Order: sequence, then C-alpha cells, then structure tokens
Amino acid sequence: MVNRFLERTVEVRLDGNQAGRDHSLELEYYWLESDISGQDGKEAQKAYGVEIVEKRSGIKDENKKFENIYFNREKIKSLVELLAENTVTPLHLPYILDDLLGT
Repeated sequence: MVNRFLERTVEVRLDGNQAGRDHSLELEYYWLESDISGQDGKEAQKAYGVEIVEKRSGIKDENKKFENIYFNREKIKSLVELLAENTVTPLHLPYILDDLLGT
C-alpha cells in the first residue's frame, strides 16, 4: 500500500487566447511512502516516491507518479520541493527525473 502526502500546491496562470479569458491550472506535488518487503529475513523498509497531479477547473486532468526512488524521506521531500519550485508538470516529470537521477 502506498501512502501519499501533499507537500505543495502551485497555481499556474495561463494567458488565454479565447475571448480574452485567462486560464489556469493547479499542480499538486505529493511525496509517496511505501513498505518494501525485506528479503532473506531482513525487515521491511520505507521507500519514497513522487506524484504530480494536474487539475484544470478543479478536475484532475493528468497525473504521473514514480515509486521507490529513495529510502530517505528528507531526500524525497527535497526533490518534491525542487519540482514544485520549478513548476514541473506530470508530462515532464519522467524527463526531469531522468536528468536529476540519471536513471
């Protein structure tokens, strides 16, 4: 089972070309926590991941998540903050993680 914790929400205002209206989207940044079963009699340990949810008009439009990135909660929280500060969207998350983590 994966638990998710909202770390930050970012509202992005987009200039609209339709009838002069502005459009906006909301990005929610979560860190994920799951238990990984131990092997060879070892205890289970916590693993952490990230999820970004994009909402338009309050309705979930798109999301992307990656589990088991780190075994350290502070590292994943720092990563989620970095993603939020740079307004990373679900679409771009795999590419950003590839660049940052070299996976």
